[in-house]
Amino acid sequence: MRTIGRQGFTLIEMVIVVAIVALLAGILVPVAFNQVDDAEQARTTADVRQLSSALLLFRSDTGQWPGSSVKLLYSDGNAATDESKFDSATAEHLLNPLRDNKDSVNNWAGPYMTAFAADPWGNRYIVEVDGFSATGSPYAWVISAGPDGKFQTGKGDTGLKGDDIGIIMN
Repeated sequence: MRTIGRQGFTLIEMVIVVAIVALLAGILVPVAFNQVDDAEQARTTADVRQLSSALLLFRSDTGQWPGSSVKLLYSDGNAATDESKFDSATAEHLLNPLRDNKDSVNNWAGPYMTAFAADPWGNRYIVEVDGFSATGSPYAWVISAGPDGKFQTGKGDTGLKGDDIGIIMN
């Protein structure tokens, strides 16, 4: 008589393996997503610093801040919720004064920046230019609305609020 050898796995063995894989995935997936969130926030912080450096270099060369005829500069991307907290009555793309201004500004030695994308969440960066010239307000924001896409920080604030990511320039 012929005996049949064991081939394959039992149902219990399969259930145990699936349970172990599910448990490991439940532990590792949140850790991986936290790393992605941290990387997006680090990129945004680096972008804000790069933009503020370009603005300071422009100021150092020309003796004035870019966008003297506007109140707000913005990058590519979608308008964030509550962007109206910053005066956007007159606004222009931030690359206009930083890339193509050689004929209209004395001592312009740019381009100071040739490209600048939206933040990692698809929203635009804001430079509140009006604060550079306003009396009683010796600072201006270079800011992103952060992961939630909504500005909690406003024009007159002296510190970041909510999950906004930015720098005050003075």
